Amino acid sequence: MKKNFYLYIIFVPILSVLISITLITLHNINELNTSADEEIKAFTKNYLIEQKTKIYNRVHFFSNIIKVKTNEFKSEQKILLKDNTEKIEYFSKHLFNYHNYKNNDIKNKIKSEMINHLFKNNHLNIIFDLKNKELLFDGSNLLKDVNLKSLSDTTGVTILNKFRIFDRFVEFYLKGKRYIFYAKKTNDSQLLILSGDSIDVMNEEIKNRILSSLLSFDVDDSYYLFIVDLLNKNGGENYGKVLLHQSIPTLQGQFLSTNIKDKRLKKYRLKYLDVIKNYGEGFITYDYTKPESKEVFKKLSFFYLQKDWNWIIGTGFYFDDLEFKTEEFRSSIEKKIKRSVNTAIIVGILLIIFISIAIYFITSKLNKIINDYSSNLNKSNESLRKQKDVFKTLFDKSTDGIIIYSEDGYIINCNDSVVRMLEYEDKSFIANKRLQDISPKKQNENDTSVLKEKLFQIVSFNNQTYNFEWVFLSKNGRKLFCEIRTTRLILDDNNIIHAIIRDITYKKELEEKNKRQQVMLAEESKKSALGEMLTMIAHQWRQPLNNINLLIHFVRDTFDTGKFSKEEIKGITLDMKRQIDYLSNTINDFTNFTNPKKETTLFCIKDAIEKTYNLAIAQFEKNNIKVFIESEEIEVYGIENEFMQVILNILNNSKDALIESNNKEKLLFINAKKIDNKLLLTIKDTAGGISNKVISRIFDPYFTTKHKNNGTGIGLYMCNQIIKQYKNGTIKARNESFNYKNNFYEGAVFTITLDLD
Repeated sequence: MKKNFYLYIIFVPILSVLISITLITLHNINELNTSADEEIKAFTKNYLIEQKTKIYNRVHFFSNIIKVKTNEFKSEQKILLKDNTEKIEYFSKHLFNYHNYKNNDIKNKIKSEMINHLFKNNHLNIIFDLKNKELLFDGSNLLKDVNLKSLSDTTGVTILNKFRIFDRFVEFYLKGKRYIFYAKKTNDSQLLILSGDSIDVMNEEIKNRILSSLLSFDVDDSYYLFIVDLLNKNGGENYGKVLLHQSIPTLQGQFLSTNIKDKRLKKYRLKYLDVIKNYGEGFITYDYTKPESKEVFKKLSFFYLQKDWNWIIGTGFYFDDLEFKTEEFRSSIEKKIKRSVNTAIIVGILLIIFISIAIYFITSKLNKIINDYSSNLNKSNESLRKQKDVFKTLFDKSTDGIIIYSEDGYIINCNDSVVRMLEYEDKSFIANKRLQDISPKKQNENDTSVLKEKLFQIVSFNNQTYNFEWVFLSKNGRKLFCEIRTTRLILDDNNIIHAIIRDITYKKELEEKNKRQQVMLAEESKKSALGEMLTMIAHQWRQPLNNINLLIHFVRDTFDTGKFSKEEIKGITLDMKRQIDYLSNTINDFTNFTNPKKETTLFCIKDAIEKTYNLAIAQFEKNNIKVFIESEEIEVYGIENEFMQVILNILNNSKDALIESNNKEKLLFINAKKIDNKLLLTIKDTAGGISNKVISRIFDPYFTTKHKNNGTGIGLYMCNQIIKQYKNGTIKARNESFNYKNNFYEGAVFTITLDLD
């Protein structure tokens, strides 16, 4: 009986330990597998969202580039036509005197001189005699067999109508084609000069230039870009032509068809044509051959219809990349599970060895000591030792980091997870140190680690629990963003803090990516504003440059007569200096606006409004828009050129709305004042207001109603982001009905408020 009793004492604890370790290990493996499945699902979902966002942004990025380039190249073409017309006018003044020719010989001489000196270019050039309603020159025989008296533009006004307004662009149809000409009537004669081109030819040139500019972008093998000229949205033979394919350049110039035997390729083409036809853009999933491997993989692509040119822009990514990333992630989790199992096995073996040795000594003593009291006492001690070992195991092998922090401000102990997290060899490098000793000098909020640790001590030892974020510095100098949850405990009559540490570096990196996307939107908005600004400056410069040119010609033509007086020379000099100063001031204002520095300074709101308006004044005067500015001298801390960008975006929106409106009186009111230590800036127009269907969405990114005007949809969104950077800064829009000088108007009102502290 006694022998059996000893056998029970030896084998029952060992068997119990084996069963317990096995059950705990199986439970932990099950928990880790469950957690792993959830983590893999979350990883896959986040990866797909990230990839979809990338290809969506990439396609819209190139779409916006095409819009900007289209406007840029169209403006260049019009400038060339206008410059060519002015060149013809200039030479016509110096080659002949139109009013003095009377016979055909002189007319022929005029035509000969024009051909030899002026028309060596690719434009269509035409000269009419308005006085005699006669065609003097038609270099391309465009008007051959055309009745000149009935020749009219697209508005129905005849070209030779003496009441028509010249010095502008006109369009008309000839022989089944549409043409655009710049028509200019000479000041000192009855000559009408036209220089232009076929709109089809001009559009083809613009397309080629856009494609050439897109070829300069780097090719991303993971997200290569392709562009298809959509000829028939319903598909069929030659429904589209490949204009650009970054991955397979040999496809460029080839026509596409849905009448093919390859079922997989046919299904893919019909699928994206259906998306383009019904929605204009969208994602599709399909099977496609990967260029570098020639194997078929599942692929997700985003297609977008660029309506300006009827181009389909697309890019995508292959799911084998996702499978590869997921497999890597799964492998790391499996290694983690294996480490946990190995640790449990090692702990179990050590426990069995320890228990076996302990039982050996206990049984030896039991042979000598029969005292029940001693026997019970030994068993109690053994139970306490087991509990201590279990606690130590749970403490050291926890997947979360654990730190025991003393009331004196030192780390008493930590578990193995903290050691691995901070990349040290063992606990000795962390014990008896302060948090600030294993952290960078500054935390995320720019507080020093010393000050933040003092705050941590005060709050943690005065609250039962406390959550906060902390940045640690690993042994290798890598920053770890962690979330810490503390619990105040009493151990051996001493106050301690039990802190659980969780690594949230990956979460912080995602937040940083979101911030970078905001920066990209800001740059995109800035580029859009710069494009409009350059157009304004080009218009503002033309008049003073023309004035300077006329003064130079006047000096040159009058100098030969010898009739110059000192007063005339002085007057001409002062006039030219005023024109040059005006150009110089425009450049200074533009330079300040485009200054890339983002230093916070004290600037005057009134000055910012006036400088912004001066840059755009030509556009308002050109369109007969009256602007009224009332502003107090209010100073604000911020970035002046960004604030100017906000004002410019709102002014441009109001200008476009006023141009499209049918109101005879086009008015714009800007008012800035200080109320209760707050800035109140309002910009109000008389354009009829914003549609109630969209007014709640105008500050959303990529939302725009300017399809015909090529709006990007980020201007007002960036205005909102910039104003939010100020203390309690808000920007709001509403519609308002109001009276001005006994007249009733309706329009949109933009209100900006911010604290002036």
